[in-house]
Amino acid sequence: MSTVPTDTVLVVDDTPESLRFLTDTLESSGISVLVATSGEAALDLLEHVVPDLVLMDAVMPGLDGFETTRAIKARPSSAQIPVVFMTGLTESEHVVRALEAGGVDYLRKPIVIDELLARVRVHMTNARIAKGSHFALDATGRSLIAVQGEGALGWGTPTA
Repeated sequence: MSTVPTDTVLVVDDTPESLRFLTDTLESSGISVLVATSGEAALDLLEHVVPDLVLMDAVMPGLDGFETTRAIKARPSSAQIPVVFMTGLTESEHVVRALEAGGVDYLRKPIVIDELLARVRVHMTNARIAKGSHFALDATGRSLIAVQGEGALGWGTPTA
């Protein structure tokens, strides 16, 4: 008997009430939830597991969400994981800061359940499509690379 893989979301938040709300909401929608209460704990967890998406609180003591996301994006094993920020910060500069850190989206607290679930599904689907494209290109046997704006290697096939 084979099991169907479930979507997995890592929720990074230092507030127990937010963690409980998000965990209950996601799990009731059939999504597996991993929890980290700090940026440091999230980075440690990502050494062992690769979730389909990260929901990141922007403001946390110690390593904040912006710094944690930059660290996630700097690691080859986690760079492709979509990070969606959640925060009560509402100024445009915070949205820009989240996106510049590597986030793909931004949810304002208090979280609206339908909006949360819709965004999570959209970003997980987009990430799966991108991953499938990478696998397809890898399978061609050709030497292909993608270069980032500053000239750094962004991605390459195994033969490159």
